[in-house]
Amino acid sequence: MKLFNIIYVGLVLLILSSCAELEGELAPINSIPATDAINSAVTANAALNGLYSDMQDGSLVFDGWLGLGQFFSDEADATGTFPSRLEYGNLNVFPANGTAANVFTELYDVINVANNIIARVPLVEEETFKQDQRDDVVAQAKFVRAQAYLQLVTLWQEVPLVTQPTSDVGEVLNVSKSSVADIYALIIADFTEASTKVLATSGPGVASQEAANAFLARAALYQGRYSDASSKALQVLGSDFDLTTIPYLSDQIYSLQFTPSDGNTLNFLYGPSDFGGRYSIGPSRTLMAAFEQGDIRRALTFDDQQASVPFGVKYPSFDSGISGTATDPIFFIRHAEMVLIVAEAAAEAGDFDMANRWYNQVRLRAGLDPVILDASNYVDLILQERFVEFAFEGVQRLVDLRRRGKAEEVLGPIGYDSCDDVWPLPQRDVDRNTNLQQNDCCNC
Repeated sequence: MKLFNIIYVGLVLLILSSCAELEGELAPINSIPATDAINSAVTANAALNGLYSDMQDGSLVFDGWLGLGQFFSDEADATGTFPSRLEYGNLNVFPANGTAANVFTELYDVINVANNIIARVPLVEEETFKQDQRDDVVAQAKFVRAQAYLQLVTLWQEVPLVTQPTSDVGEVLNVSKSSVADIYALIIADFTEASTKVLATSGPGVASQEAANAFLARAALYQGRYSDASSKALQVLGSDFDLTTIPYLSDQIYSLQFTPSDGNTLNFLYGPSDFGGRYSIGPSRTLMAAFEQGDIRRALTFDDQQASVPFGVKYPSFDSGISGTATDPIFFIRHAEMVLIVAEAAAEAGDFDMANRWYNQVRLRAGLDPVILDASNYVDLILQERFVEFAFEGVQRLVDLRRRGKAEEVLGPIGYDSCDDVWPLPQRDVDRNTNLQQNDCCNC
């Protein structure tokens, strides 16, 4: 969300004028030397607005948050002509992949801007800048930093863990990879702080206490800490939550919002040429066949009737043109995910009465009959429900198959093997960072 004002524009120009010369040479850890830029409550909030704006970077909006993970699964086909995206569609990614390098760089740019806010805001000497307001700004920055690291660790696993703003070109930039456990420890610490110190309790367009707890539930699920995952998900939902009362896609906990002045081109990338789109990504046959008859989510996920090709419709502003004015949000995390987390955690604990009560809320809202989970079927059925519920919303399908040990079994027929459990690090960053070791199994 970009909230432009004169101070924000001035701050961004000051930061970016210093970053521009270094970005190509020092990626993924970009430099922010404007140590005096955050010196008041106004400039602190302007910097925070800039951080949210960085999340809308062109390399992240489609490729980073959505496309690459969708290509690298049975969810979507790479239907465009970009060779770097086709590598992901073919499950044959090389370290020299430029699109991956751009995503990696921009995620670290988000992290570094967050680090700058975290380091500078406590130093502001302004009595009217109250402590709870300072804590709120810092906690929002930590929330965004944790989200960026969660994306990195689930896709690349071990990556450099940078928690201080980088402002010089010395050895501080040569950061080694950290363990997955250490990266998750920071993610959990950041989201935990945000869950109590962010002032907003809820609201889909901002970091909030509810969203922080939702991400803590997701992180726990990804780590296999099912009891913690259920506890955090229930903290978001409450024990009497009923998903069937909330329309599909209206159950947003946290989403990346756009306005016409800072819109996106997702409609162009998902849209077919019939509607003026580039059609860089299309639904796979597997995804289209995954919807049961009568599932209302089918028509709200893809369309195979109105154009020459089937196309995704979760970003449906096809009438807004291709000038980057579409306002379709990216659904980062929804209540339906919390419901399915509770169901999966209950099934893992052998409590199938509870598992079925939560799991079938998702099916009933979709217009489907209940299905009974038991010890023999719950893994596959919950994976299936997550597949159709969250299609085109992020990288959940790929992560789900990996975390349940199903990726090679399910994706093997399209070329997935055990080496694909981790993506290669961008070679340009390996070359520039003397302490950064390439991931094993890369196509070097």
